[in-house]
Amino acid sequence: SYRAPALVTQALVALVGTSAATLAIVDAGCGTGLCGPGLRPFARHLAGCDLSAGMLRRARARGLYDALHQAELTHYLATQPAAFDAVVSADTLCYFGALEDALAAARVSLRPDGRLVFTVEALADGRADDHVLQSNGRYAHGENYLRRVLAASGFDDLRLQRETLRLEAGEPVPGWLGSARVRDTTG
Repeated sequence: SYRAPALVTQALVALVGTSAATLAIVDAGCGTGLCGPGLRPFARHLAGCDLSAGMLRRARARGLYDALHQAELTHYLATQPAAFDAVVSADTLCYFGALEDALAAARVSLRPDGRLVFTVEALADGRADDHVLQSNGRYAHGENYLRRVLAASGFDDLRLQRETLRLEAGEPVPGWLGSARVRDTTG
């Protein structure tokens, strides 16, 4: 019942319309490449980055990525200025508490009018925290925090939607499906 790859693909469709293989996309935290099948139809160039060489071997075996990089996500994105039309990150940012550096790096890597699509686990309604480390070792993030840090990182047209990301021990894991656009600074 793992839904994050399908959710980020649906969000990309909502942002860019039909797939036309015209975008430079990075699957940030690609893992074994589960997002690859959904992203490939949109990509003229599909890159992936992940920390784990083992995960990248499995992603490479899918034959969907044009380039795979073993790198820490924030460093990789920060060293790819204006390289991508879309940064997609399914269930990777939940391993970051504070998101300021990762989202600023995503902004650096995006071209004007670039898009960011991501999932993170959601804090329970009514929690005022920015982010909380959970017993599962992942962070849950608050809606107000996400809105604030995305705006501060240079994004607008923010869409946040509550979703169930997967089942864990038979229980739904609540999350945010988010998307944003690089803020237009020309006007």
